[in-house]
Amino acid sequence: MTTAAQFLTILFGYMNETCEYAVLRNFEGLPDNNNSRDIDIIIKRHCYKKLKQQLVTLTENCGWKIITYLHSDRLITWVCGYCDKEGYTEMVQFDFFFDTSVWGIQLMSAEEFLANKKFNGFLYYIDTDGQFLDKYLYNRAVGSKYPEKYRATREAAEHLPAVEKKIKEVFGCDSIAECDKKSGKSLIPKALWHNLKKRPLALIWGIIYFLYTFIGNYICSRTGFSIGFTGPDGSGKTTVIDMLLERIAPVFGTAHKYYHFRPMLFGNLGEVAHSAGIKKDVDRNFDKPHRGGKTGKLSSLTRLAYYSVDYIIGYFIKVKSVTRITRVVVFDRYFTDIICDSRRSRIYLSPKFLYCWKRLFIPSLNYNILLTASSSTILARKRELDEEGIKNINDKIDYLCNKKGYRKVLNETTPHAAVAEILTYVFEEQHKKNLRRLR
Repeated sequence: MTTAAQFLTILFGYMNETCEYAVLRNFEGLPDNNNSRDIDIIIKRHCYKKLKQQLVTLTENCGWKIITYLHSDRLITWVCGYCDKEGYTEMVQFDFFFDTSVWGIQLMSAEEFLANKKFNGFLYYIDTDGQFLDKYLYNRAVGSKYPEKYRATREAAEHLPAVEKKIKEVFGCDSIAECDKKSGKSLIPKALWHNLKKRPLALIWGIIYFLYTFIGNYICSRTGFSIGFTGPDGSGKTTVIDMLLERIAPVFGTAHKYYHFRPMLFGNLGEVAHSAGIKKDVDRNFDKPHRGGKTGKLSSLTRLAYYSVDYIIGYFIKVKSVTRITRVVVFDRYFTDIICDSRRSRIYLSPKFLYCWKRLFIPSLNYNILLTASSSTILARKRELDEEGIKNINDKIDYLCNKKGYRKVLNETTPHAAVAEILTYVFEEQHKKNLRRLR
């Protein structure tokens, strides 16, 4: 398998020979040490389009997969990675920027950045003034301060004539000190007026294209992905989830959300009933999730309706808002757990009915992992359930495992093997999806 360093050497070697590009920042350790979550590359839009298919081919030839793909108005993002049979994972994120812009309003073009690019023997990169202007112009336009971690870049660039000239041109400020004091609301109209004078038709197209890609990404949530884990207590869910998050941490360490069972927009039904005065006592012995007695059909339907509202609204607020960009949502359990483990949720309804209900009303996660093991293995790990309870859950897992969107994973040996199987499966499926979008 091609290592990350080898993968980067192949891709940058190809780009060096075929297109005009430059890395914006954090390139000093490449290819052996990537000290950043992503690699920011400035490139002309038409150059990227010519380059795209060959980059896909090179990625596949290296045995890597395109895990997430974001297409916005100002950049294209690829998160590439591979996972071997032992679960060892390497990942790299490429951000291909076409300019520095905000909401379709251009602040600095690719041509301006590339005019003074330099070569360090491995890749082309942007000089200090360009590195500073990219971050500074964008952050000031959205009302944010220039990041403190780039202070050295600022100190090296802020008094350069080219920097002061560009800030005056875009924002109408005579100095960086003056620009620092302005709000984003006051700077955006200046940038808008600058674009209207210099490139009016391109400005109109830029704003339309921004709206098109933003709305499309939000509605379709095509970029990130969501994954849920269901299985009996003792199947190793917590260990596997923690290990999986550790494996994808180089890119998704700060770009993931973790939830337990449901989005939790609303409290537990018992707590809500207690607060409303309907119920006097609440059982808060959460260490024993299977402590509750069996409920009747009416009680089960009430619980199902209540939790379904949480899943439906919570999905659009807490899941879709994250997966519209290059981020990951992980659920320890999800609605699938209601189907498989009725004792935990106290919703005693037919698995077939619950599965049909899910298909009709509950938003689906991209991947639903049914993690389990044999009764003897589970009982050796954790005695939360008896053998009959484990068999009951495993029977429902077997019912679901051949349904679309579900994957049964046996965690009999080591969690490394289970994580390897899960990541290989997810990477393969994401790659297939992104190849269709890249055509």
